[in-house]
Amino acid sequence: MRSSRRILRASLIFVLMFMLGSSALAAFPERQGFVNDFANVLDRRSRAEMELLGEKLWTEQGIGLAVVTVSTTAPMDPKEYTTGLFNEWGVGGPEDSGLLMLLAVDEGAIEVEPGYGLEGALPDGLVGAVIDQEGMPHFKNQAYGAGLAAMAVAYANILAGEEFEIVEEQDESSGWFLSFAIFILIVILMRRGRRYPPGGSGGLGGGGGGSGRTVIVPRMPRGGGFGSGGFGGGGSRPSGGFGGGRSGGGGAGRRF
Repeated sequence: MRSSRRILRASLIFVLMFMLGSSALAAFPERQGFVNDFANVLDRRSRAEMELLGEKLWTEQGIGLAVVTVSTTAPMDPKEYTTGLFNEWGVGGPEDSGLLMLLAVDEGAIEVEPGYGLEGALPDGLVGAVIDQEGMPHFKNQAYGAGLAAMAVAYANILAGEEFEIVEEQDESSGWFLSFAIFILIVILMRRGRRYPPGGSGGLGGGGGGSGRTVIVPRMPRGGGFGSGGFGGGGSRPSGGFGGGRSGGGGAGRRF
């Protein structure tokens, strides 16, 4: 009977210690400001640049920027951790105009999550494009500070109303096929031109000296810019950019 009680007591203690340990691992750190380098991977220049940018975004547009580096997000996955941290800190304040950029070193992950108030200006596709073009080249070389700073500047410019040009990647096979298709089209047009020369008897209406056929190649439309409305203003705002902001779980993430 005594042995059974000892076993039961030991089991309860073990379960309690395990639960406490898990909750400690999952606990979020206390924020330090706009830039929170818990993994100690940022250089001074990049950190200072992002601190100034965070202050500028908050005082001029009421947008709360939080840049975070952690060694690991375990036991959570990076996306789950980012959403939880966003809501724990309340990035962006009551207007939900927050932007959280999180880099997890051990997982080789970068996650960017906007608040409800910024989802219109920063849709998921645009968030991912900025990561791909501004951040990933630096992250692959372990230049974490430079990558995060370049991304922060790009997002700030977008929120200020500037257009971000998305560069479409093409693999070699698609490029070869497109070139071949254009070549075939040119050959067909040249042969048709020989059969039906301009000003010939088969034209519509008389008149010599008619111009040759005009081939119009449509250009792909470029994405429109984001208007500056909705984020301007300023006025007197509390410092910090935290407290009450919510995230809808959108944004984008990459692995490097």
